[in-house]
Order: sequence, then structure tokens, then C-alpha cells
Amino acid sequence: MGYLQRLTRDLDRWIDADLVDAANRAAILADAGRPRRGASALGALTILGAVLLGLSALTFVGANWEMIPRLLRFGLMLGLLWTCLLAAGQAFKRDAPTLGHALALLGVAVFGAAIMLTAQTFNMTSFRNTAVLVWAVAGGLTAWQARSRPVLILATGLGALWAGLEAGNVHFPGTVWAYLPVAAASAFLAVRMRSFVSVHLVSLALAIWTAHALHVWQDLHAVGALATQSAAILVFAALALAGSVLRDRNIPGAGIVAGWMTLITLFAALLIQLPLDGHLSAQETSNGFGYSALALPALAVIALLCALRVIAGRLKVWEAGALFATALAIGALPLVLGGEPDVAPLVLRMVVGGLIYSACVALILIGSRQSAATLRTIGIIGFVAQTLYVYAETFEGLLDTALFFFLGGLLLFGASFVLWQAQKRRRLAAPAPAGANPGETS
Repeated sequence: MGYLQRLTRDLDRWIDADLVDAANRAAILADAGRPRRGASALGALTILGAVLLGLSALTFVGANWEMIPRLLRFGLMLGLLWTCLLAAGQAFKRDAPTLGHALALLGVAVFGAAIMLTAQTFNMTSFRNTAVLVWAVAGGLTAWQARSRPVLILATGLGALWAGLEAGNVHFPGTVWAYLPVAAASAFLAVRMRSFVSVHLVSLALAIWTAHALHVWQDLHAVGALATQSAAILVFAALALAGSVLRDRNIPGAGIVAGWMTLITLFAALLIQLPLDGHLSAQETSNGFGYSALALPALAVIALLCALRVIAGRLKVWEAGALFATALAIGALPLVLGGEPDVAPLVLRMVVGGLIYSACVALILIGSRQSAATLRTIGIIGFVAQTLYVYAETFEGLLDTALFFFLGGLLLFGASFVLWQAQKRRRLAAPAPAGANPGETS
């Protein structure tokens, strides 16, 4: 209903500007209001039924079939697997896609149960994590062949699960680099099949993988906590900008990746202010070649991506400058605060806080100009969170609170005035619609 209301208002405006023929108004609204073929209650119940049957198969395997011969167990699972896949193919042929997706999902679940049963039957305990990877690959191939988004979502989750199991494997310490091609394949399938749920899963899995890789890096190079926080912010900022560049090239799903990475970057930037207000031990501020070897390339990538977006007209120069200046200040913190300082200087904390404010304002303006609601919302959330942090650290009494709200109100009015002026200049610079009078553009 909200979409139809907006479409109605837009149509009336377009008709007044002679962009749309008034005779087509009713036909457009009727087509937009027509029910679309998509997820229904019947489809949801069918998919959930397949999930429950799959869980039943997995539970049945976990119960350990002591009373059934091994070969009979294996043959039963193999027969059930092929029955599900063949039935799924017949369902797709008979134009019953919901049933086909459910049976394909059940078939992939039974395939996983068969793998686990094989490992259990032949006592292949060291094969457990690899079995999950094989399961994920089989699920991805099935999703590609059947063009099934539910199966792809399952396969994407299984790939992330395998990476998590390997990360916690004591026999395989270090970064799970092998997950990157798995994530790339999952992202490729998600983009080709337009499964945005899978894109969200890949984005979250990559964020967790990156955090684990930074943890491994911290242990290998004996980097302090503050340096690790700074490095994490720079790495996630580079990933966010990379996602934004891909979104500029109209890559489906790239905006989702950019949104998650931007949110994580902003959250980490807000948290880095906490240790600056307390005692900074040598462990927190230790730095060395390991930190510089990661921070400098990350800053170079951020600068390059900002420059590319400025050249492409997606960023204003001051917006790119605000984002890079914030990254540069955060990246320099471990170096500036090296040694064993007490509380960070007030001026330094004010500079970092001011740059975070400027970055939030830049995100709001970028989101407003590019009609990116997610980016604008993240900027607003960051602005509010930073304001609450400043309030909690600075003001105590009622008089101070009144002054805080007064200054905050002036700041918000100033930001809204700047945004209004930018929108006004953009409207004046836009070419007049065909058939409109020169005075109508203002």
C-alpha cells in the first residue's frame, strides 16, 4: 500500500510535468496493484515441511542405527536422496515450482545426512568438517541446476558453518583462507540467481571471517588491543568502499555488502573512543612493523577508492576528504599513543570525535544524494550514537544538560540547512523536463 501511495503521488507529478500520458494513469496503477507471484502461505508451509523432514533425517542419523546393517543404512539414505531429487525434477517439469524447491531442499538435507552417516559408519571422525564443505558444494551445485533460492540459502549457510568449524579446529590453527573461494562462489550464485538473503549471509560470514583473520593476525604479530581496533576499522572501511564501488557499477547485491561493512566500520569507530578515556596500557598501545604493514596498505586502498568515487562523481571532494581524514586519524592513534601514556589528551579525543561526526554527516549527505536509504540511516544512527556518547562523557547536571540539548539542536539545524541548500542547488542544476516552462523547475 505504501508503494501504491508513492506511485500515485509520483504519477500525478509526472503527468503535470508531461512525462507520462494521463490516459495511462489508471492502467499503470492497476498493473502495480495486481498480486505478484511470489512467496505464499502454501509455499512457506511446503518449504517448512521440507526443513522439518530434513531435520528428521539428520536426527535419525544421529540416533545411530545400531539395529540396521551398515550397507542397508547407506542404501536407504541413497535411495531417499535420489527419490527426492528425481521427484523435484518432476515437480519442476509439471510447473509446481514450490513443491520442486521443497523436494530439492529435502534432497540436499538427506545428502548431508548420508555424508554424516558414511563418516559415522566408517569411523571417519577427522572427516567431519570436510564433510560439511562437501555438503555445501553439493548444495550449491543443486541450487544452480534447479535454480532454487531456498537450496542456495542452505548451501551458503553450510559454507559459512564449515568456515566456523575450521576456525575453531585446534588441528588447523590460523586463518581459513580456503573460505574465500567458497564465499566468492556463493556470492556469484547469489548474484546470478538474485538471492539477496544469500547475499546477506555471505556478507555476515565475510565480516566474521575478517574478524577472525584479524584475531589471528594480532596473535602472530603481538599487536596491542588499540592497534587491532584501528586495523579492524581500516579493513572494514576498505571493504565498505569496495562494496560501494561495485554498487556504482550496478552489481546486484553490492549495496548489501557495502551496508553491512559500513555499519560495522561505524560501530567499531564509535567503540574505539572508549579506551581513549581510560588508562592506556602498553599492551593496548603496542605497535610495530606488523601494524604498519596492515594499516598503510589499508589506508592506501581507502584513498584510492575514495578518489575513484570522486572521479566517477559519486562523492564530493569534501565527503571523500572527511572519510579519509577520519580513517587517517584512527589509523594514526596507535602510533601517536605509543609507549605507556595515561588518558589520551583531550584535544586528541575531541579531534577523533569531531572527525566521526563529520563522517556521519558525510554518510547522511551521500545517502540523501544517491537515494541510498540504508547509508543515510547508518549515518543518522552513528550521529545519534556519537551524540549520546559525548553527552555521557561530558555533561552531568541539569544546566549542562540544557546546554547540551541547545548545542545539539543548533548543530542539527545547521546540518539540515546544509542538506537543504545542497538539495536546492541540485534541483536548480537539473535540466528542465520536456514540455515544462522555465519557471516550473524552481
